[in-house]
Amino acid sequence: MINIDPPSGDCPASGGSSTHNIVSESESRLAFKVKSSNNESYRVRPVYGFVDAKGKAKLDVNRLAGPPKEDKLVIQYARVPADETDPKAPFAAGAQQGEVVVKMVAT
Repeated sequence: MINIDPPSGDCPASGGSSTHNIVSESESRLAFKVKSSNNESYRVRPVYGFVDAKGKAKLDVNRLAGPPKEDKLVIQYARVPADETDPKAPFAAGAQQGEVVVKMVAT
């Protein structure tokens, strides 16, 4: 399982950025994939990545200028072996094990 810190994001509709940590509660290494309900207004980095067991990974979110609205980011995750080198592989194989939703609000 993963948690996101902070669990939501607020930024001005004129644009802004926030940084979140993807925090693993798992005893296993995890791969993650970030999806957005609004790809026109949000840019995330990285889209795919790894989180070590009980570790964390940084997620940068940029909101481009646009109309005020509420959107969401969905962070999907899957257990992977320690020697996995491609974070996209488990998702291409349909191995997703869970997801966490992060509410993003632009005002």
